[in-house]
Amino acid sequence: MYLRKSKKKSGRVYLTIVEGYRDERGKNMSRTIESLGYVDDFQRQGIADPIAHFTEECARRNEERRSETAPVVVKIPPRQKIDKRDRGAQIELGAAVVDGYLNRDLGLLDFFERRRTARKASFDPYRVLELLVWDRIAHPSSKRSAWEGRGRFPRKCPFSLDDTYRALTYLEERARELVLHMNESIEGARGPRDATRLYYDVTNYYFEVEDEDGFRMHGVSKENRRSPIVQMGLFLDADGIPLDYALFPGNVPDVSTLVPAMEQAGVRSGERVVVVADKGLNASANIARCVLDRNGFIFSQSVRGADAGLKGWVLSEDGYESNGSGTYRIKSRQAERAVYVTGADGRRRQVKIPVKQVAFWSRDFAERSRREREKVIEKSLRSLERGDAGRAFARSSARYAKATPVDPETGEVGRLAWALDEAAIAQDARYDGYYCIITSEVDMGDGEIIDAYRGLWKIEESFRVIKGDLGARPVFCSTETHIRAHFLICFIALVVMRLIQADVERGTGSRPSAAAVQEALSGIVGHRLDENHWLFDYRTDLTDALGGAAGVDLTRRALSKGQVRDIMAAMRKPKPREVVHQQKRH
Repeated sequence: MYLRKSKKKSGRVYLTIVEGYRDERGKNMSRTIESLGYVDDFQRQGIADPIAHFTEECARRNEERRSETAPVVVKIPPRQKIDKRDRGAQIELGAAVVDGYLNRDLGLLDFFERRRTARKASFDPYRVLELLVWDRIAHPSSKRSAWEGRGRFPRKCPFSLDDTYRALTYLEERARELVLHMNESIEGARGPRDATRLYYDVTNYYFEVEDEDGFRMHGVSKENRRSPIVQMGLFLDADGIPLDYALFPGNVPDVSTLVPAMEQAGVRSGERVVVVADKGLNASANIARCVLDRNGFIFSQSVRGADAGLKGWVLSEDGYESNGSGTYRIKSRQAERAVYVTGADGRRRQVKIPVKQVAFWSRDFAERSRREREKVIEKSLRSLERGDAGRAFARSSARYAKATPVDPETGEVGRLAWALDEAAIAQDARYDGYYCIITSEVDMGDGEIIDAYRGLWKIEESFRVIKGDLGARPVFCSTETHIRAHFLICFIALVVMRLIQADVERGTGSRPSAAAVQEALSGIVGHRLDENHWLFDYRTDLTDALGGAAGVDLTRRALSKGQVRDIMAAMRKPKPREVVHQQKRH
């Protein structure tokens, strides 16, 4: 590179940085790298000798380029041994990708920097959060293990283990502010979110303790555990990106979580939204709250547990329209749903609201129901053969075992015996393949309603990612404050994971699984060559896509400490223009 000085007809001198190159014919050519401006303008800005100033800048850039292309020479004595005590022998550069999303998309650095002067802690809680979120995404472990592995994190972690636990308290106290700031930052960085449709569901997490403490309480465990649990309600926007979450004691029923979760997430105060949830949330109080707040709902409706009128309408063949191949049938009707509201006088009154009911039958769903029932029948038969049907029935693993007061072998009356409940099997088989949805959106098309409801798979998958890939359990925390902070970290990690997946899909046309992203990021490990250089030996199409999504080059085999510092520093700056343009274009 060199400085070109072009004298204009006006007599003014214009400066540009130019580099020479050879074209495909071998002819010497030049191209402009950067247009700088006029000499006299720079002089008015305070640069006494602009020509000397930018000549020196060209020399600096040339030296930087030479240093980047020069071979790295490392001398390792043949008898040199590995130092078992060296905790800094590796560096995890995949953390740069996660760090970029924390800073640029979620705006978390800005959140903590604004509160720096008011912070009385001697440590930086954001440094702790960076490490814990990275650990949660790459190789989930306890807070202690994350802290012990801090030497692999490509940014200094000048805090103690006690500071790590103190940071959990700091984070939990600001959890609501933090989530609100994250959502605002995502919209600022990526454009408006589609929150006109919100997906909601509830799951729970068990704790390997025996005693309840007011937060970890006995309840209906999704894993059929008898230990205390904590409930988590989760909201996703229409694109499947997490919007908010709420935690509840384990003894709070699923159906009772929606209203307080909506209030916490500010659903009542914003634009009109349609809440999509499964039949476990289909209750009068939830429907009433959605309607009274001028919001909408799309809930599934149990066919087996429905009243006789709805059940008969769903099972009747009248009115169904087939897709032609006979694999799918659908129908709908206008109806009313009775809900109860409490007036200003404190009295509950019944109010009927207009709803639309959509029923459909799917051959695939029918086959799946049949296969699942066969498994239950098999379990019931095995329990009958073993003679422990009573205990199995109590555990719900032998649902089709039936107690009878007549011994089937001897005919003796009064002796309790167990047999296969053929009537129950036949009754359940009637409902195979049928599904029903109830919604306030009476003007929405049947297909659109079903498509909206099917989007619930996104939230079910999110729970699987939190519990599995992000290792939200077991929870190595004992106090309620630290448990709440743990789930905040899990939520932030889930948001980052979903944004990464969405960006890779936009860039490549293929959406990687959370497990694939986790494997790729954790594999970008540098091994120390000497005091100043790292050697990287892991690269895949996915790591290239991850680097492209974050705007960082992850293809280099060798990097110096200074270059690693520069990469991490760049992750605290705005995204490269081409990356932002690509995201907003899609």
